[in-house]
Amino acid sequence: MSTGLECEFIEVNPGRWYYVLENWDALKGAFDWREHSTAYGPFVSHDSAADHLDREHANPGGYEISRYTDGFEPDAVLAALLADSRH
Repeated sequence: MSTGLECEFIEVNPGRWYYVLENWDALKGAFDWREHSTAYGPFVSHDSAADHLDREHANPGGYEISRYTDGFEPDAVLAALLADSRH
């Protein structure tokens, strides 16, 4: 069974991955779910980030993957999450 929480894997630089997982007590229907979430990382690959998610958290049920592209700049919400990330 999945939790139904939002989850996104993000490659912020080549070989530098994080995932952002919605907090279990997040306000449903929030304008930006990431404002009620926690970032984990960095990891060397998507696979290592996914392994961490599997070991440490309940299955969110699905996720997005955002791979690095030239010129990527995190927005203010993501920058704050990354600055306070856990591993």
